This record gives sequence, structure tokens and C-alpha cells, in this order.
Amino acid sequence: MDASSSDLARLLRVLAVRVLVLAVLVGMTGAALLTIVFVLAGLALLLASGDAATERRQDVVP
Repeated sequence: MDASSSDLARLLRVLAVRVLVLAVLVGMTGAALLTIVFVLAGLALLLASGDAATERRQDVVP
């Protein structure tokens, strides 16, 4: 099992959560366009972490 893909997936999930929290904070200030940008970036990071986890699982299966 490759530990680097697991670490990468974990890092992407942490960054995604931080970006989504930032989106909530920016949303409270009233900047709608910037909120949408942060939400889309957070969702993209979550999808990327899922792809990294899937890639790790494919490496394990013979």
C-alpha cells in the first residue's frame, strides 16, 4: 500500500474543509460571488481527495 496517496487524500480533505469553512465565513459577510468560488473550490478538493483514495485502492488490488 502506498502511504503517499493516503497522505495526499487526507491533505486534500483537510484543505477542502478549510476552504468550505472559509466559504461560510465569506458568505456571512455578503460577498456572494466569492462564496460561490470558495464552495466550488472546496467541492473540487473533496472530489480530488476521493480520486486519490480510489487510486490508492486500485494499487492495492492485484
